[in-house]
Amino acid sequence: MREIKIEEIKEVLIKLLDEKTSREDAANWALSLREAGDNRQLSFIPEESEKVIWESILFIEGIDLQDAPNSYLHNKNDLLNYLYSLK
Repeated sequence: MREIKIEEIKEVLIKLLDEKTSREDAANWALSLREAGDNRQLSFIPEESEKVIWESILFIEGIDLQDAPNSYLHNKNDLLNYLYSLK
């Protein structure tokens, strides 16, 4: 069983904003979490944060989507706003 905490979500978003990880790496990380969740192999810590964590996983999984060449669907301001929205 794999565990995920909201702090890990925040850490990935901060690394993205600081350009210490690539969008592709973050999206692949989130994909592996989604697949674990789909297979009922993911535990949310704390359990009451499951909805927020799951939505965050799905958001990060699409972080590498482009809306035009050299332009991402979610810009840095979107990432920052999303990070600040997490409790």
